[in-house]
Amino acid sequence: MSAECGSLPIVVPVTFKDKSEFMKTVFRKHEKSYAVAMGWTLGQLRTFVTVAELGSMTRAAEQLGYSIGAVSQHMSALRRAVGSELFLRRGRGMILAEAGRTLLPRARSILAAQKQAEMAMLGRDFRSEAIVTLGVFGSASTRALPSIVRALGERHPHIEVRAREINVETMSAAVIDGAIDLGIGINYPAVPLPPMRGLSWRTVASEDFGIVVPAGAPRLTPLDLAEADWILPPAEELFGRAMRLATSALGIAAKETHIVTDTAVALALAGTGLGLTLATPIMMSLGGPDVNLHPIAEAGGREIIVLTSPDPADPVAAVAEVVAEVFRPRMGP
Repeated sequence: MSAECGSLPIVVPVTFKDKSEFMKTVFRKHEKSYAVAMGWTLGQLRTFVTVAELGSMTRAAEQLGYSIGAVSQHMSALRRAVGSELFLRRGRGMILAEAGRTLLPRARSILAAQKQAEMAMLGRDFRSEAIVTLGVFGSASTRALPSIVRALGERHPHIEVRAREINVETMSAAVIDGAIDLGIGINYPAVPLPPMRGLSWRTVASEDFGIVVPAGAPRLTPLDLAEADWILPPAEELFGRAMRLATSALGIAAKETHIVTDTAVALALAGTGLGLTLATPIMMSLGGPDVNLHPIAEAGGREIIVLTSPDPADPVAAVAEVVAEVFRPRMGP
């Protein structure tokens, strides 16, 4: 060991009786970092959550079917792993200390994830089954998902598809990051998606934009379009940029009166006569009987695409093919 004297270290010999005494000294010095490295067990976290919810080791022991000594051991081990007190005594009960308040929601999340993992594994034969996670967004999920699930059940009963709603603006990233196996996305020819490493996509449907008006409203003139209030998505979104390019293609500078992200909300507002917006036939599935779609080819449109990794697994490729077939009848010429 050494001490500092000015800028020169002075080595001070320290004699240990044996190697074990030396190791004990080193361990005591670094006990906290070693404890953190050792982590904790699910049983300790489960006991901690129960004690936190009941405010008593005795009641926690009764609920868990443990002895009070076992509960105490779990809490002591977890406290050493965390390196800080988890509870404070308050009268005859216990309340969470700051470290306990920080750990509690995370412990609950870990236990919930463990339970979900158990349920996912229960009774499964993974030699003959496959689970595929499909990313969907608003209009695609309402219009196509039931048909996709039905077709898979008929043609690929060993494949279970699980839908996850993903912001269509981040669908590509979700596939690349592995958050989903494949996704239904959108490509706007006016604002095309750039090539991305780790991503492949194919167009499965294309559709034109039309103008959404209240049900029964007459066809609008160019002057009507120029003077109307418009309901548009935010300009920083791909959809927002595509919509603004579409209105420019109509020869108008749209008056952006209402900025709305949710397509269903935009359609509902258009149905009240609050303003005009653009939509496609598939998007209209989110609207009700209060709106009509007036086709207008000059506004351009969008493509429905299926996104996968460049070399998807066979079950993922099978789901992608079913998705393509479900959308294919709606493709334009």
